[in-house]
Parts: sequence; C-alpha cells; structure tokens
Amino acid sequence: MTPAWIACAHHISERTRLRSPLLRKDPGACERLADAIAALPGVREVRVRPYTGSVLVLHDPDVAHDVLLAEGARVLGGARILAPGEAPPADPEVPAFSALARKVVHAVRGIDEDVRRATDGTVDLGTLATLGFVGAGALEVATTGKMPLPPWFQLGWWGFRTFVTAEQDEIRAERNGEPSP
Repeated sequence: MTPAWIACAHHISERTRLRSPLLRKDPGACERLADAIAALPGVREVRVRPYTGSVLVLHDPDVAHDVLLAEGARVLGGARILAPGEAPPADPEVPAFSALARKVVHAVRGIDEDVRRATDGTVDLGTLATLGFVGAGALEVATTGKMPLPPWFQLGWWGFRTFVTAEQDEIRAERNGEPSP
C-alpha cells in the first residue's frame, strides 16, 4: 500500500510545488486536488502531473504553503503532511535492502529528482535512459550499416517486462486477494 503523505517540495513567493505518491497515475485524485486547491482564495493556476505525483500552484504572494498542504492533505483523505526536509516514509511493500543498495537507490533518485526539477517535471531519468539507448542503437546502425538482432535473453526480458507492465492491475489484485479487475 502506498504511504499516504504530501509534502512541499519547493516554495517561493508566488509558486509552490507539492508532491504526493497518492497522485501518481490516479487522474481522479489529481482532478479532485486541482479543483480544491484552485478554489482557494489567491490561487491563480494549478497544474497537476499524475506521472510524477507533482502539483504546481501559482498563487498570490500572501498565500501560505501551509494552507495549500492542509487542503491537499484533506482532499487526499487525511494524508500526513511531511515536515520540511523530512524523508518520505518507507513503502511497506518494498523489502529492506543492503546499505549499498540503499545508497545506489538514493543516488539514482537524486539524479532523477534533479532531471525532473530541471525539466519542470516533463522528463525523468527513465526517459533520458531510453533516449540514450535509442541513440546508441541508432549510432551503431549508422556506423556499421547493419541491424543486429538482440540476444535471446534480452528478448526474454523484454517479453517478461511487457507482460508485467501490461498486467499490473491483475498481479496487484491477485497479491491482495481481490477479484480480477
């Protein structure tokens, strides 16, 4: 189960960015939150990015980010408001990792956060990696003039990954003992 929290990722005079994992890939929650925050006095514009779980609020200078957080927590069913600098709670569905694995994950998440921040949430590290691999493949084809076939284990991985991605709802329902969607 995704931990229920909301945090202020960034705040300046007329611009506040909120983040919550509860918004990721949930258009209904995104719409409810955008409508509620847009109805607050002094709010000029609300942009929600369901892919990143990010909410950008453009507002008058006298609007406090605490008010935006409180409204977000209310709309998201009483989500916990994280204090500035507080790390998000661990997801109970994610197993504990070794210290080295946690450091690698932390570094990759930091890079991903920097990429998202630099592109205002429109690009993430996964997109950059995909574009890099496509570029490397195109460069290989351009320099050798040949289109090599991928090895069997890559085809197997791609098939497995496609299956898991396409059947996420079914897998989640089975894991939780729920009826199939």
